Amino acid sequence: MDSSSFIDNAKFHFQYEFGNLYCFDNYVIGIINDGINVNSEIARQILKDLNAHFHSKPYVYISNRAFAHDIDLDVYKLVNPKKLIGIAIVSPHENEIERAVEEQSLYSGSFGLFKNIESAVAWAITFQPIAS
Repeated sequence: MDSSSFIDNAKFHFQYEFGNLYCFDNYVIGIINDGINVNSEIARQILKDLNAHFHSKPYVYISNRAFAHDIDLDVYKLVNPKKLIGIAIVSPHENEIERAVEEQSLYSGSFGLFKNIESAVAWAITFQPIAS
């Protein structure tokens, strides 16, 4: 799953010890490093930075699960589905997809499971508001 062609065109990049976020007009691609446990502290940092970056504009989070990492399911309690309006999980690994199904039940916004980044980005773009 090569996301380099997408992340090269990012409008903004957050770099952390635990991973990277690549921001576009209405979506962000998150790549968390191998072996990281995404806990409430990490989730708060990500959401704080993304909410500041996107201001009042809603956005979609694309989780590129290229590397194995754990997620504390309580982080979904921190998400405001009016701001973060969609979550896409990208992974070719069946165990990641199975875990994502469990995550989906904790989130009230739009949720998609994808085998490649291209499909997830195409889905995220459908959330873009139509210019008037």
